[in-house]
Amino acid sequence: MLRAPEPDASLDPFRDGIAVLTRDGKVEGHVASTVGTFWSPSRPFTKQWWVWLTVVWSNGDRERPFEDYPPCWTTVGELKIGRFEWTDEGIHWGDYNAEWLPSEERARVRQELLISGDDF
Repeated sequence: MLRAPEPDASLDPFRDGIAVLTRDGKVEGHVASTVGTFWSPSRPFTKQWWVWLTVVWSNGDRERPFEDYPPCWTTVGELKIGRFEWTDEGIHWGDYNAEWLPSEERARVRQELLISGDDF
C-alpha cells in the first residue's frame, strides 16, 4: 500500500484556492488551484503532492489547466511568494502580483468565474 505524502501546510492556500492577479494595481485575472496526490516511479512507495492550476483572465480568456509538482514546484513556488509569471506569448504575457483570497471568499469567486472541479 502506498503511503500518503507528509502533511504540507504551505499548500493550504492551493486547496480550492483563488489568487487574484494584479499588475500596476489593476486586477488582471485569477488563478484557481486544487491539490491532489499522484504516484511517481521516482518515489514508488509514497504518493506525492500535485497542484493543478488554471487562469481566468479579466477579459474572459481562460487558459488550459496545468500542473505543478515536486521537486521543482515552479509555479507553486512563485505563488507562495506573491508572484506569478505567464510565459505564453500573447496579450497576457508578463509578471503579476498574486494575492490569495481568504477561505470565506474563495467559493463565491469560484462561482462567479464559473470554475468547478471539472476545470482541472
